[in-house]
Amino acid sequence: MVRDMTRETSAASAASPENSSLSARPESNIGTPLDIGQMRRMPAPHLLVSLAAESIAQWPTLSAAHDGADVIAPEAIHHLRIATRRLRALVDVFSPWLKPRWHRKLKQELHWLSHAMGPARDADVLSGTTLPALRTEHPDLDWGSVDAYVAKLRSDAHSQADEALLSERQVALHRTLKRAFGIDEHGSTDVRAAKALRRASRTPGKRPRAVAKHARDVIRERYVALFPDCRQLAMLDTDQLHALRVKIKKARYSAEALTPWLRKSMRTPYQDTLRAAQNLLGQLNDAAVAQQFCESMPLSQAQRDVLTVRLDTFIVNATSRAAHVLCRLPDAATLDRSIRKR
Repeated sequence: MVRDMTRETSAASAASPENSSLSARPESNIGTPLDIGQMRRMPAPHLLVSLAAESIAQWPTLSAAHDGADVIAPEAIHHLRIATRRLRALVDVFSPWLKPRWHRKLKQELHWLSHAMGPARDADVLSGTTLPALRTEHPDLDWGSVDAYVAKLRSDAHSQADEALLSERQVALHRTLKRAFGIDEHGSTDVRAAKALRRASRTPGKRPRAVAKHARDVIRERYVALFPDCRQLAMLDTDQLHALRVKIKKARYSAEALTPWLRKSMRTPYQDTLRAAQNLLGQLNDAAVAQQFCESMPLSQAQRDVLTVRLDTFIVNATSRAAHVLCRLPDAATLDRSIRKR
């Protein structure tokens, strides 16, 4: 059913290795992940470089086929979306420790890469999740024409993504990230070689206490930005709901990057609430995108109206569920007490 639609690309839309000649192999890992206590004791530059290196290590190897006929495997795009998302969060959260020029460049290029993958991801969800659910409920529509339309749409979207992901700009971005955070060709890190880091005298400080104060300010700021919209979802249109989802993503990814400074009693419920709300608003956004696609589908107006009305119902239900989830957010005083001061 449509209510079971998920943000993840379905297995049906994910090509197997045999079906794609483009690799989704991430680079080898760089060692044991840091534990929370260790992260809290690290100076800000060392922590930023270590976290960035973990994300860059997951950057998939994108190599084109000889005939250039195959698209990049969806699992490669998935790995790259995760790495890009985490890096954007790190660049945002630790911006006071980055040189302004490097901060602007990394933010701009990571935004470009994320934006380049968006249409392919939307087309994959439409063809692999949204339309199959609608087909189950309304089998009598002209699905043959819809399938042909969506196949062309998905092909064009992946061609656009392939062009960006196999471009010199993507390769240059990968090199730039390694230079920015002092990562050599073997994956080893050296803070002294990190070109993007500012001098300590121009940062909030490199001692753990300075990072704790910054973490407190960022977590508070991202939490406050959710209000009042997260308490009045029923009054928001789809564009406003999308804007709220962006704020929830920022709050969630900031909380994940600054996990060591959230006490255990708050860490999991707070992040789980933000994740659940983001997923529900993501499903809502997928339905809104599907409605836009419906406008140009080769269907009669009556059939188009059937799909639009069903998607409207899903949007209303998803909004209600998201509002219920967001009621579990802690109050400001409780969250404040749950942020460590050192």
